[in-house]
Parts: sequence; structure tokens; C-alpha cells
Amino acid sequence: MSFPISTPSAQGIDPTTLLELVETLDADPRIEPHGLIVQRHGHRVLEAYWSPHRSGQARLVYSLSKSFTGAALGLALGDGLLSLDDLVVDHLGDLMADADETTRRMRIRHIASMSSGHHDETLLDAFIAAPEDPLRGFFTLPPQHEPGTWFAYNQPPVLALSTILHRVSGVRLVDQLRTRVLEPIGIEDLRWYQYRPGVDLGFSGVFTDLDAIARFGQLHLEDGSLDGRQLLPAGWVAEASRPQITNEQRPEPDWRRGYGFQLWMCRHGYRGDGAYGQYMVVLPEQDAVIALFSNTENMQIFMDLIWDRMLPAFAPAPDPDPTGDAALAERVTDLQLPTAAQRTGWGRRPGEVTDAVYRPAEGAQNHPSINAIDVADGHLVLHEGEHVTRVPLSSTWVDVPGVPISASAAANEAGDLAMDLVMRATPHRIEITTQASKRTFVARWPLHPLFGMGLEPVLATMGPPRR
Repeated sequence: MSFPISTPSAQGIDPTTLLELVETLDADPRIEPHGLIVQRHGHRVLEAYWSPHRSGQARLVYSLSKSFTGAALGLALGDGLLSLDDLVVDHLGDLMADADETTRRMRIRHIASMSSGHHDETLLDAFIAAPEDPLRGFFTLPPQHEPGTWFAYNQPPVLALSTILHRVSGVRLVDQLRTRVLEPIGIEDLRWYQYRPGVDLGFSGVFTDLDAIARFGQLHLEDGSLDGRQLLPAGWVAEASRPQITNEQRPEPDWRRGYGFQLWMCRHGYRGDGAYGQYMVVLPEQDAVIALFSNTENMQIFMDLIWDRMLPAFAPAPDPDPTGDAALAERVTDLQLPTAAQRTGWGRRPGEVTDAVYRPAEGAQNHPSINAIDVADGHLVLHEGEHVTRVPLSSTWVDVPGVPISASAAANEAGDLAMDLVMRATPHRIEITTQASKRTFVARWPLHPLFGMGLEPVLATMGPPRR
């Protein structure tokens, strides 16, 4: 799948409105944007990254992984390996010895549409019920509602779906998708964290780049086809992207429009999304796809921006003014996240800090893997058990050799250091601050990662799984 590059105005989009969107993302303190792609009429009209994030970096997309599980379900249905009305117990009976009768009435369509009948999320309860096998534990938790009658965003049903798809096909989800869907549309690097050997996590754990999300969105926009070749079964996207269950109990405007098969309905179009602002928004009426990576707690904010800023830009207009195309193209060349010096206002060069050894500050909620920090030879050295990471002390963003981490640092007159580590294989950034007078440090996440969703807790190994 090739994407010819086009100016926004050539595809009927007001470039000034796109520029306003970029400026709003850049300035809003509630949003930490990392990358944005906009496509229309099969053309890529905008691709922007906030340094040190960049194109081609595979990262965890959290629950946007579910939409890839949905595509694998479509393949299995098309191959006749199962049906949406199959009972789950007929596929996973060995895990359901202690299941009650309501659980035994669960069907594939229920676990694929967040309508297993459970009132709320069950992941923690499933781990408590069976720490060695939370999927078995999930089936010991009786639903409070009849399957198919109640929406609850819930991880274990998707893990059950992933397990079933592995059993009926005999191969990993990522391998099914790679040869039949991903490679044909030009996705070269997608990796999936495994629940157990051979079984991909399903509800999370996909690592890929923003270009892949935009391509996957375009495949959905084109009903699962590529150049006349049907990669996903005909009609599957239409079925997956319509409401299969209502969810009016949700308060957010774009989270209460119904849920399909591993896809959310929106006020306009539909989407896949992941925690902390990973989005694939498909707008059939506008013939457009929007993909965003970010580190955002309130995910409704970006959806509001699309409707407030983007929809007017797509409105039919005679000959959009092309003079804004150049201004937009110039603006996206110098986007970057604030450095540690810009964040703190500290003005001393970090390399001037003398060598020292720091221990975790007592009572602080430090990231637990970091047991010591050294400053030596112009580097901050992180000690995480047997792992040692040397981070250059730089006022500007600099890559850390050998790991998908970028860093910037600043110092104050007291000799304290502030360092921001951007974990490029995740949406996250960790802030480390040393206190020279006490020889202690604090390492905190502005937004705490969801460990267990595909992330290792050690910074030095926090990257995509091996193929």
C-alpha cells in the first residue's frame, strides 16, 4: 500500500486549520503529542513528529492492539475456523471446569464485543483467582449480567479470544497477520508481547510505529481491500465497525457511542485506541484517517479537537487556499518536546555537576528498578540490578546508545540535576531529579506506565520484544 504525498489543499483540506491543530497540540499542557499523521483520499497530507520521537520507532500501543486482534478474528471467520455464535466453552472447555452456567453461555461474539456480561473490568480479580493462569481465573468469575446484554471494557475476554484464535489456527496472531495483512499493506515491523509461548496477549502488547497505524486505518477505510485484493474478508470491516453492544453508561461523548468488534464507535466514524492517547481514527464520510501517538491522560481531549478543528477542514469548499501549505510544512520541521531545562527553568549546564553517587530518597515513590545513580565523566549512570545504562548529560535531546531512550538534562546552582528520559518504545517519559546536599534521587513518571500490558519494568530492557 503506497501513499502518495500531497498537500492538504490538493485533497480539499484547509491547511490553515491543520496548522491550528498542530499548534494546539503543541501548546496544550494536557497533551504531550509525539506523532501525527493525516490521510485523505488515499494521500498522506501531514506527517509530524515531536523530537526526540521520530518516524520508524516501534512502540507499545496499549489497547490499540485489540484492533489487530479484531482483524485476526476476521481472518479466522473468513477461513471458516469458527463462527461468532460458537460457545466459548466449546473452544476453551479445559479452562472452564469451574465456570458457572452463565459463563458457559458466553459466545465468541460476546468476548469480541466487550459484552461478556461482567459488570466491570475483571483483570485484577482474574489474577487473584488464579495467579498462575488468569485466563482460567477469569472463567471462575460469574457474570452479573447475561452475556450480550451489558458493556464493560474488560481485558480477559480479549485474552480468551486470542487464545481461541491461536488454537483454531495453530499459529500466533502476529504471524497470521504478518503474511496475510501486514506485509501486503507495507507494515514491516509489528511485534506482539506474548501471554504465554505462542499466544499473543491480545488486549495489549503490540509494538509498532505510527506509519503502521495509519496504514492499518487506511485498510479499514477501504473495507479491508488493497488494489482490488480482499485482505480482510469482504464485509468484515462493516460488521466490526458498527455497534454490537450499547454503552450509554460511559460518561465520555466518544466512549458511549457503542462498541463493535474490537473497535470503538465515535461521534463521527470509528476508531481503535490505546491508553495514554494512541489513536487510529477512521472517518468514512470524510474519506480520511487520523493517527496520533501521545502521552495524554484525558483521551477525550484529542477527540474533541478532531471534531472542533478537523471536521471544518474537511468541509466541502471551492479551491482551498494553498498558501497555508508551505506554512504547515515549515512548522512541522521544528516540533519537539520541552527539554528538562525548559520544563524546570534551570539554567546551569548539566555537565558542570561534579561526580557523585546518589541513593533513592526515602519515602519517595521511586521507580523500583533503579537502585543507584552515579554521575561521572559527563554521564548519568543508571544502575538497575545487573543492568547499567550510561546517559550523556546534554541540555538538548540526545539518544542513549544501545537502547530506545532519549534524554535531556539541566542543573541548578545548588548542583542538583534534572533529567528527562523519553522511553521511545512507549508513550512514557520518566523524570529523575538528584539532590546534591543529601546525595539522593527521585525517579517519577508523570503518567505511570501500565506494566503487565506488554512492558518490562526495567528501563534498560523497556523495548519491543524480539521477533
